[in-house]
Amino acid sequence: MKALRVEQFGPLENLRVSQVQDAPLPADYVRIEIEAAGVNPSDTGVALGHFPQVTLPRILGRDFAGRVIEGPDALIGTKVWGSGGGILGMTQDGSHAEHMLLPIDAVMARPSHLTAEAAAVTGVPFVTAWSALVELARFKSGEWAVVSGAGGTVGSAAVALVKALGGHAVAVDLSSADLGPPLQGLSVEAVLRSDTDDVPKAVLELTEGRGAEVALNGVGAPVFAQLADSLQKGGRMVVFSAARGREVQLDLFMLYRRRLQLFGLDTAQLSLAQIAQLYRKFGPFFESRVLAPPRVAARFPLAAAREAYERIAGGVLGKVVLIPGQAEEAGAESAEATASPSRSGAESLAGRA
Repeated sequence: MKALRVEQFGPLENLRVSQVQDAPLPADYVRIEIEAAGVNPSDTGVALGHFPQVTLPRILGRDFAGRVIEGPDALIGTKVWGSGGGILGMTQDGSHAEHMLLPIDAVMARPSHLTAEAAAVTGVPFVTAWSALVELARFKSGEWAVVSGAGGTVGSAAVALVKALGGHAVAVDLSSADLGPPLQGLSVEAVLRSDTDDVPKAVLELTEGRGAEVALNGVGAPVFAQLADSLQKGGRMVVFSAARGREVQLDLFMLYRRRLQLFGLDTAQLSLAQIAQLYRKFGPFFESRVLAPPRVAARFPLAAAREAYERIAGGVLGKVVLIPGQAEEAGAESAEATASPSRSGAESLAGRA
């Protein structure tokens, strides 16, 4: 089969798709024919050596959609979707290939109406957003959430979840212009710029002086104080990226007097079984069409995987997807990405989303 396999870490220009031997099928596993695979900043981070847990040689890729072609008879032909946490593309060969192995207990049938392409780009964004908003922040209907980095795929997924769960979303990013395509069709209470707007003041006005119950920090240090000041007493902040900076000054008096709760999230530490459990929770929202997959900004054939990785590193609004069955000649025609200054390569890689 063809696969994006790395023998050593290095610059993205060294990435090459090669012919590799299909691995034997272990007991309690299935073999999946990959129909589409999302490309995430964390995939470029793996290629560059930013994840110490990665073992080499390794086929890259965390997110996927496809169908079962080998395994128990009852599963043959099942159309599946999923994501890899800290396993696929890191310690087990991943999805940027024509075939992939997956434990049976991690096999998740995808919603019937989702195309393979749509299913393949939901993984990291919605696994991260659900983990942050629901699992850690315990978000409930009627609550307010301030979502930083809302123009990114994880941030826009979080906004979509806030609305799906019956809450109120305030979208925050470095440029309000970045928020148009990602938030299209989503009703947010306000769109704010973290570099020019007084975010805490605006949130207090929107909430009639109470403040928000939840803040999601997908940016890092520059917005930490703004988000903390936007929270009401007992408010919860989840940090899942340090893309724009790692160090902050924290007033402990403010922290304990206002009873704020601070959580850190790293989805690269989730197992395949934990990922499958998350899919069981947010999957019904896709089945019922309450949630929609992220916008695909560019699609490439597997043979052009290096170009796909470079597109991610250069910054793009929307998702990038690999289509193993697509002819290489068609790839250039179907790659329709828009670069954005606020999605720099450094931000994308540091975010690890």
